[in-house]
Amino acid sequence: MNAVTPQEDQVTLGDRRVETSNFDRYKGRKGVTDRVAILSSTLTRAYMYFYEGGGKKTMFRAPTNPETRKFVTEAIGEPQQRFGLTLFHYTTLPNGDFPDPTKLQGKLKVWVISESRYEELSTLNKQWPLLDGGWGVSQVDLSIKCTEEAFQRMTFTPMPTAHWKTKQAWYEALKAKMAKTKVSLAQSLGRVMKDEEIMALLGVGGQAPGKTDNAGEIDLSDIVDEAPQPTAQTAPAIAAEPVDLVVEPGMQADPAAEDADIIA
Repeated sequence: MNAVTPQEDQVTLGDRRVETSNFDRYKGRKGVTDRVAILSSTLTRAYMYFYEGGGKKTMFRAPTNPETRKFVTEAIGEPQQRFGLTLFHYTTLPNGDFPDPTKLQGKLKVWVISESRYEELSTLNKQWPLLDGGWGVSQVDLSIKCTEEAFQRMTFTPMPTAHWKTKQAWYEALKAKMAKTKVSLAQSLGRVMKDEEIMALLGVGGQAPGKTDNAGEIDLSDIVDEAPQPTAQTAPAIAAEPVDLVVEPGMQADPAAEDADIIA
């Protein structure tokens, strides 16, 4: 029998029974090594324009109206691809170990990556399956070490296994929670902006050359990531629209820095 959702009930601040559709974006911290698992089977691809004016940087989606898109491209250049995915950021000790290997602890986050990062993860994926192919299908977690925070320069090391697939109950629980990240993932790839808003942003008055919908301002530091310098333990990139990576990543969260989801 399905549980009935009450019209109202009593909760406290920080109540673990409360789940929202707001999910943090993954961002590496300099000198910190994280362990993550990519929960997505495909990546969501969006085409973005980047505009700097009025003392701020703005990222907005490519308009759907061909005439507006042509005008914007001629004005500020071709749009760039960005890829979004959902990952599980494990809670780990400073040495990278799990506090309790018999538990699954961490937080779901969304991650937006550039074309260069996509290529880097795709290269890794050729040898180590990073994306979720389903329960029982081979996959590995990723160890991510951030060496430079502003441009998110990182090195990646595939782990022997995917910890979240140790138990089917863990797998099913995270996949169910993953569905709730759709809103945050879409927002991370830019809000929809009307043609008129885009034209106003570019300093052009009057009616736009057509109708469109796509845009939003964001902190570019965590998506304008450059490909890290190759190292013995590094490997290239990942993609999406949905697109196949050619197969998806995961590593360490600061236990004291965030309230972790615990799936026993």
